[in-house]
Amino acid sequence: MPAGPDPHFVSRERELAALHAALDRVRHGEPQLVLVNGPEGIGKTALVRRFLGQARRSRVLKASGDENEAALPYGVLEQLLSCSLDGSEPLAVGSAVLGHLGHLQTAGPVILVIDDAQWADRLSMQALTFVFRRLRVDRVFAIVVTRDPDDPRLPEGMRRVLHDGLTLRLTVGPLDAGELGLLCGRLGVAPLSSSAVERLRVHTGGNPLHARTLLEEVPAKALNNMDTALPAPRSYALLVLGRLAGCAEQARRLVEAASVLGMSCPVHTASALAGVTEPLPALEQAVAAGLLFEEQGVGGLLVRFPHPLTRASIYQNLGPARRARLHLGAANLPDNEFHRLRHRVRAAAGPDPRLAAELAGWARLQAAEGHWHASAEHLLQAAYLSDDLVDRGRLMAEAVGVLLLDGRVDEARGVLARLPAAAEPAVRAYAMGHLAAVSGHLAQARNLLTVAWEGLDHHVVPVIARRTARQLAVLDLMRARGGDAAAWAQRALRMATERPVSDFTVFTRLTGLCVSGAAGEALSLTRALPDPSLASPYELDALLGRGLLRTFTDDLPGALGDLRGVVMACRDRSIPFRILATAMLGQAEYRAGEWDDALVHTETAASLADDAEQFWIAPICHALAALVPASRGDRAHAEGHLRAAESRPAQSQSVAARVHTAYARALLSTGDADHTATVSALEPLFELGVHDIVHEPGIVPWHDLLVDALTALGERERAQATLDRRREAAEECGRHSVLAAVERNLGNLRAARHETRAAEEAFLDGLEHTAHVDAPFVRAVLLLHFGAFLRRSGRRSAAADRLRSARDDLVRLRAQPYLHRCDRELAACGYPVRDRRGLDPGDLTPQEHAVAQLVIRGMTNRQVAGELVVSIKTVEYHLGNIYAKTGVTSRTGLTAKLAAVRP
Repeated sequence: MPAGPDPHFVSRERELAALHAALDRVRHGEPQLVLVNGPEGIGKTALVRRFLGQARRSRVLKASGDENEAALPYGVLEQLLSCSLDGSEPLAVGSAVLGHLGHLQTAGPVILVIDDAQWADRLSMQALTFVFRRLRVDRVFAIVVTRDPDDPRLPEGMRRVLHDGLTLRLTVGPLDAGELGLLCGRLGVAPLSSSAVERLRVHTGGNPLHARTLLEEVPAKALNNMDTALPAPRSYALLVLGRLAGCAEQARRLVEAASVLGMSCPVHTASALAGVTEPLPALEQAVAAGLLFEEQGVGGLLVRFPHPLTRASIYQNLGPARRARLHLGAANLPDNEFHRLRHRVRAAAGPDPRLAAELAGWARLQAAEGHWHASAEHLLQAAYLSDDLVDRGRLMAEAVGVLLLDGRVDEARGVLARLPAAAEPAVRAYAMGHLAAVSGHLAQARNLLTVAWEGLDHHVVPVIARRTARQLAVLDLMRARGGDAAAWAQRALRMATERPVSDFTVFTRLTGLCVSGAAGEALSLTRALPDPSLASPYELDALLGRGLLRTFTDDLPGALGDLRGVVMACRDRSIPFRILATAMLGQAEYRAGEWDDALVHTETAASLADDAEQFWIAPICHALAALVPASRGDRAHAEGHLRAAESRPAQSQSVAARVHTAYARALLSTGDADHTATVSALEPLFELGVHDIVHEPGIVPWHDLLVDALTALGERERAQATLDRRREAAEECGRHSVLAAVERNLGNLRAARHETRAAEEAFLDGLEHTAHVDAPFVRAVLLLHFGAFLRRSGRRSAAADRLRSARDDLVRLRAQPYLHRCDRELAACGYPVRDRRGLDPGDLTPQEHAVAQLVIRGMTNRQVAGELVVSIKTVEYHLGNIYAKTGVTSRTGLTAKLAAVRP
């Protein structure tokens, strides 16, 4: 976007007023996102440029997408931040952008402008999606300029943000006859008759670019002559080329070289390519002709075309031979490998097997670093440069897999439809199977991937073969077939020529073993792992798996150590890895009774999964995020996550997602003492027809909720049958947390049958199991049921002792439904509770709780912002509310206050 206002700008008063009103809101701490959209040449850029010229006392950061650099990782964000971001992942980059904005806005509002967003690189737009979703009280004004907010080149997350009800949408329309008359005056055109102006409006459709070109190039006499035909808007290129022809040779060569380098480039690069020894006089002439703008960049003087149509007109007029020579010349300029390959591709006149092989190799390096967008683009370019249709099919199928990893399902479907007829059946089956898996057609996906595995030559296409095995492993884990998942993951690992980058293959193998009853074997494979801070990517994958294993086998201190270390060490890892690590840490913290931390991490994981379009893990993240609010009686909060977890069609939900979601919903119903709803949520799990994940002890502990609900409803035979199966499996693997819940179930069932002595023995056996695992909620619920049983048996003093012990844990956890019941039981024992501290968690919102917990750990505001992926301003805002609600004025006071309500 060129600097400086356009002196020929007319009208747009309504749009300018809306932009200035939005900026006023930003000045008062209300961040704004504005979408400026409209067809090509309609004046979107001119509108924003005029606004920026009028926006005083604001810091402006500008960037523009470029069709030629759409695959350049972080090309747009590097324009904004003026630094290299290569190798980072969007979440880390988004966090850095939030921190940068927090620093800049201390001096006044910050305006971000992303022009031609449809051509922005995908990684930049993903990072900006994180940023836009996390602006709360910041003085940040973001303007996204694009032709169509539904353009599939925009990531789905960004499209959702642009369609959000909070986004201000300004659609720039055509100029009317009166506005075109004003444009004539601004251009110094001799007065036109009203008929001539109306003809100009109809002829150009009110498009300012086309109208201005005609007004500048066609004499007023001809415009007023209604018998003379006007040039068609498509002749715009001829008008641009006429200006170019009027320039001296040095200026022409400079402009032509710049057109090969993109919408913008450094002057010295364009002059070197053009062979122009004195670039400034040439640039001056090109600027005077309206062919280029100049602007000061971080590295020196830049040139930019005023409009994509201007550049396209010049570029297309070069002719194939000259265009190829210039691209080859650009490929030899000092630059990075991305640009060198891009120019060599542009210069290719036909198939080039050597270049195709280089592109494919570069694409695989990009994939290893998680740059899926660039990898897919290079694979497709390699495919079209291959002179072998079989090889082309392999490269296109590989690109399908990469596109799916990047969440670009529609594009993957389009590439799959273009696979050449000569593509090998097994290669086609892989691409179709991977697409089917992502689309939720699990049976079809497994059949196709099996065909692919059996038909592929693993030595000829090792990448596709390995991805087939890995996809089969993930698919079997989704289907709750852990043993098969572990076997497929092991095959994929054996096929790697070197230790792979963390891609969940090791994690999938360890998890598959665990959920199929082989947790001991899985743990034996993880004994020699280093500290997470010293781990390689391969070892981090294994540490993530071990953390989950320890969670499921009651080694909660070990699990927390592994998972906290992994989360701290994976700041620059792929988004899926960080999401999964954060979610698994939250799950372990929930079981360990560290609910405030669990809420922080599961909420963060769910938010990131949505924003990053990681739909395979998002339902599980939302189900985990519902556990703490469900246990605390925060129905609205829990229901929000449950609706998100259940939002996808039932047939596309994995078994793992269905089990986690059903458990969370049953937990919410249990807190409400709605036993019928608990049974309704859980009974369908018996129909899933698999054991792994669903019935393996310690994975998703839902059976105890069902047994207690059935017992409360008087369905004792069904409760006993369910309990017997659960107890046998739990005793076989020795899971103390599960056995404690089993004994609680047994105690309640025996009490319902009036077997008083046997019921008390079961409760006492359960307490012995709780001594082997520090699971406060499991222990508290057991003590609550035990105390209620003792009260009903007439032993009020003994009941009160158990209930007080339960209350200590429930107060700390702020498990309100259970705490209310505990206090009612104590009152019935003759010991009414006067200390109600546990019932009032300070009236803090979930976001305020998250900030408070991190602050009292000693984190600075900047560290809290990085942990929660929000801006520093947002942290300051929440902290101010926390101080007001708790009546303190310092971090020290806050720590003391929260410690006082947590015995």
